[in-house]
Amino acid sequence: MNIVNRRKFLHATGSAAALSLGGGLGQAQTLPEVGALHRLMEETPRERVAAELASLIRNGLDHRRALAALAVATSRSVQPFPHVGFKYHTVLALQSVHLTALNLPDEERWLPVFWALDYFKRAQGQERRASGWTMGPQPQPMAGTAGQARRNLIDALDRWDLEAVDPAICDFARLAPPGQLYEILFRYGARDLRAIGHKVIAVQNVHRLSSVIGPEDAPAVLRSLAAALQNHGYDANPATRDLPADRTWREFRTMLGEVPKTWEEGRRDDAGRNELVRTLREVSELDAGRAVIDFLKHGVSTDSIWEALFATAAELVMRQPRVVPVHAQTSANAFHYVFRHARTEETKLLALLQSAAFMPEFYRRVGSAQPGLRIENLEPLPVPGDSGEKLQDAFSELPRDHISSARKALHYLRHGGSAYRLIATARHLLARNGRQSHDYKFTEAALENYREMPPTMWRDRILSASMAYFTGPAAAPSRVSRKALQLLG
Repeated sequence: MNIVNRRKFLHATGSAAALSLGGGLGQAQTLPEVGALHRLMEETPRERVAAELASLIRNGLDHRRALAALAVATSRSVQPFPHVGFKYHTVLALQSVHLTALNLPDEERWLPVFWALDYFKRAQGQERRASGWTMGPQPQPMAGTAGQARRNLIDALDRWDLEAVDPAICDFARLAPPGQLYEILFRYGARDLRAIGHKVIAVQNVHRLSSVIGPEDAPAVLRSLAAALQNHGYDANPATRDLPADRTWREFRTMLGEVPKTWEEGRRDDAGRNELVRTLREVSELDAGRAVIDFLKHGVSTDSIWEALFATAAELVMRQPRVVPVHAQTSANAFHYVFRHARTEETKLLALLQSAAFMPEFYRRVGSAQPGLRIENLEPLPVPGDSGEKLQDAFSELPRDHISSARKALHYLRHGGSAYRLIATARHLLARNGRQSHDYKFTEAALENYREMPPTMWRDRILSASMAYFTGPAAAPSRVSRKALQLLG
C-alpha cells in the first residue's frame, strides 16, 4: 500500500481556507502580502490566473513577492508523493525560474513567473483529481530548546518517520539559526540515490528561495521539503533494511578517513579529469566514489573532479537528450551547490562522492544510445558568417540536430564568440519558448556549472554539449508566453 494512503501525508485537511476574491485581484487597491497572495493563487481558476497576475503587476507587484507566494502555494497544494518529481516539479523548478527571471531584461522578466504560475495550476489540478490533498495545519510546537529540536529532527530523519519529521522541522526552524538548519538538510538531501537526484535538487531549491521567502512563510516550504526527503518510493523503510539506494552513503561515510587532510589544496590536473570521465563510464556506483577518493589521495583538486562530473553529465545528455539523462546535469549542479554551501568537511565530501555515484546509474539509463559519442571527441563545426550569424545558426539546429548545434556552438566559442551572448540567447529562448519544467531546470543548471568551472577550453566544450537540451527558436512564443505578453502589453 502506498505510504500516502497509509499515513495520509501530514493529515491532509482538504482545500486551503477560502478567501473571497471580490471583484478580482486586478481591482485590489492595496497589494496583498505573501500570505494573502498565495491563497489567491491557490483559489483562482487556471483560466483566470494569468489575467489576475497581470493586474497585480500593473498595480506594482514585485517579482520577489510573487515568487515567494508561488513557493508557498505550490508547497501547500502539491505533495512530494508518490514521487519526488513529476507534478512536484511545480515546487522543484522554482529556483530555476527565479534564476532565469533575475537574468532577463525587464521586458521579459515576468515570463518565467507566468509559466510557473500556469504550471502550478496544472499540477494543482492533477493533485486534486488524484488525491484531493492539501497541506494540513502547521503542527503545534513540541520542543522547547534548539538542542531538543535538533535531536528530534535528526531522529525523525534517521527513522524515515514522515509524521515525526513534520513538527520537528517546524520546531528547529523556529528555534535554530538558518545555517544550522540547512546544514542538516544539505546532509539528508544527499543521503540516498533515489529519485534520480531530485532530493538534493529539492534542498538546493529551498535554500536558494530562502532569500525571498520571509520567516512567516517559510514553514510550508520547509515542511514540504522535509516530506520529500522522507520519500523512499516503494521500498521498505530504509532505517530497517540494507537497500542498494542507501549503500553508497553508508560506505562512503566509513571511507572518509582515507581522504587526506590536505584535500582542499589539490592541484589542477587535466589528465586526471579526463581519466575520471573515462572511469565513470565503466564502474559501479560504489566504485565511482572510490575513484574520486583515489584522485583526492593523489592530490587532484576538487575543481578538476567537478569538471569531470560536469563533463560526464554533458556527455550523457548529448547522447540522449531526454528527461532522465538531463538529471545527470541537474543533480551534479545541486550536489555542487551543497559542496559550496555546506559548512562541514564531511557534508562537502559526501556530496562530492554521492554526485559521482549517481553517474553510473545514468549511464545505465542511457544504455546503448550513441555509445561512440564522447565529450572529448566533440569537435567544432565551421559556420560561415559573422559572430551573430554563427550563434543564430547554432541555435537554429534545435531540436532537430542537437549534435550539429553543439559543434557549431563550439566553433562559435573557439573563434571569439561571446559565451555571455550564448547564455543570454539561451535564456531568451527559454523564456519565450520553454514549455516544460526540465527546460528551466536543465538550462540554469548547465549555465551555473559553466560559470563555476575554471576558464578552460573544456569549459567551452561542456557548455557547447549542453546545447543538446537548450530551448530552440520557434515560429511563435509558447501559449503561456503569448498570453503574458498580450496581458502586459
